[in-house]
Amino acid sequence: MNQAITTFSCKNFRSYRTLLLEFRSQFVVFVGDNGAGKTNILEALSLFGPGRGLRNAALSDFSNRASNNDSWKIDITVRQHSCETFLSTFMQNGRRCAKIDDAPISSHKKYDEILWILWAVPTMDSVFTGNAADRRNFFDHLTSGYKYGYKAHLRKLADLQKERLHILLNRPQELVWLETLERQIAEENVYITKIRQEFLLKIKEVFSQFPSHFLRPQLQLHGTIEQITEHYSEEESVLEIAEQLSRNRNDDTIRQSTSIGAHKTFWGAYKENIDAENCSTGEQKAFLVSLILGALRIYIQYRKGLPILLLDDLMVHLDQQRRSYLLQELSTIPAQIFLTGTDHFLFRDIYETAQFFTVRKSMCQEIVLSNINH
Repeated sequence: MNQAITTFSCKNFRSYRTLLLEFRSQFVVFVGDNGAGKTNILEALSLFGPGRGLRNAALSDFSNRASNNDSWKIDITVRQHSCETFLSTFMQNGRRCAKIDDAPISSHKKYDEILWILWAVPTMDSVFTGNAADRRNFFDHLTSGYKYGYKAHLRKLADLQKERLHILLNRPQELVWLETLERQIAEENVYITKIRQEFLLKIKEVFSQFPSHFLRPQLQLHGTIEQITEHYSEEESVLEIAEQLSRNRNDDTIRQSTSIGAHKTFWGAYKENIDAENCSTGEQKAFLVSLILGALRIYIQYRKGLPILLLDDLMVHLDQQRRSYLLQELSTIPAQIFLTGTDHFLFRDIYETAQFFTVRKSMCQEIVLSNINH
């Protein structure tokens, strides 16, 4: 590969006192029993992405419990054609720090210029069976990777709605300020809905351009805001939403919530008009992965840097045919992919191309392909 993570090391991280690995393949597979330490390696890699990693854990949770030292450190080498870049993230004096080529950086967002990371983990399995907010948050997370600043607009909308409710409850006579807030809320709703619709069209386009036997969901957006923006221009939509907010002031005051908005949108995912919630576990898993792979293909068009995909315990709910379809599709994506599973057999379709490691009690050892039982 012209671009890849070629070395990985960690110290005092989770179950590992120390670990050093070298990678040389598009596919890197970690195999071992549950609790062996496979996910800890993926989590360490995920810390070079946004936020607090794939488990959304606190900094103190990363420290090795058997060590008297609370600090931890993760280093990787990223090869991009003939150049190598060294990235480090670590805890020092209770703070998370970062370096590029041993030079401190002010924000982990600087990593985005070199690599960016997507992941699918078992905790995401509830996306289609949980509440509407969980599903919406998942799609908003995917959308945020497509449009820089999208999450800032979501936060701004939430802040404006909170301020409006505060005025309604405490100073309802301030009509001019309420009108101003409702106009701003309407503008944010129209912008957010526009970006969601753009991302939805991009996903559908990717699904049509990259045909696959792997199961893909049919997607729709449902909500009052979507109905308004479908029938009106942007400016007319802003006026209509602001007018509805004005009419709903009494109801919103009583309920202490905002009755309409992008926070009420429902993302529909279907198979032949059957909602994903009522599909099988294997179908739901396929939907989840299809969406992440679709987003990955979209990001590759718009973002610089090395794409990294982390797939933790993904194969468990997929039958052999779907596993084969998935691995075939993954092989067409220009990204480095790290996978975990409990058995080599789950990955038999990539025996010849993948690099395998076995993990036992946080001891990691590479397996020579010729020694794998086909």
